[in-house]
Amino acid sequence: MDNGSAGADGVPVIAVASGKGGVGKTTVAVNLALGLQARGLSVGLVDADLYGPDAAHMLGMRRRAEARSITLFASRGQAGSRLEVATHHGVQVASAAFLMGESQGLGVHSGVAQLLVRRLIADAAWDDVDCLVIDLPPGSADIQQFVFALQGHKVHVLLVVTPQVVAHRDAHRLIAELDRHGAAIAGGVANMAGLTCTSCGEVTELFVPAPPEESIWGRVPLLASIPFSARGAHDADNGLPVLVTRAVPEQLSAYESLAAQMHAVLA
Repeated sequence: MDNGSAGADGVPVIAVASGKGGVGKTTVAVNLALGLQARGLSVGLVDADLYGPDAAHMLGMRRRAEARSITLFASRGQAGSRLEVATHHGVQVASAAFLMGESQGLGVHSGVAQLLVRRLIADAAWDDVDCLVIDLPPGSADIQQFVFALQGHKVHVLLVVTPQVVAHRDAHRLIAELDRHGAAIAGGVANMAGLTCTSCGEVTELFVPAPPEESIWGRVPLLASIPFSARGAHDADNGLPVLVTRAVPEQLSAYESLAAQMHAVLA
């Protein structure tokens, strides 16, 4: 399939990826987009996890009405050819969650999945964005392959793992695919890197860290370690990311540092 030229032509892309699910990739993507926006960039967030599009929900946006159809392709200039984007907390969002009701599933084959992601990127009515942050599904299947090889854009991949060994093993598989594509890995995030005590602020380990011979950190620069916070998780479930609430200082400083480093990568 020809990837073509995406909407927001030529702007750099940060593809937030993970080898396995459940590592907090979407939380990182949402807060990174907010962090870049706070640094003065106009940011588009593409919620490309078709099978679990939660980025919009974490920004407080939901679609309850069920969809009867989804447009896969429309010629430029035709009615409905451009997807509306929603702007919340200063970030423009194009999401698979806007294309269907929140109780609907989306079971499509790989070709259709790529068309839908292409539409979210290329056909969204972006308003002069400086970069796109793309929240990918976990793994390295068709959607990920499409984005890693996206034409007309410089794609920077940001890997998200937890400390546990299975997350690092699966990330190694993803790194192998990225190497095969010649994709640029900007670095990685160690998410849920300990538990922050709400009383004293002390951080304790949640997982036994992967041993050095299994860890990805010998191959990928570690850009940020983000502790887990029950308060932060609860707020995100209610559409309030930590960069909006600023309620968890340890997470806030880590995300602000991550945004500064990715801003430098984009520059």
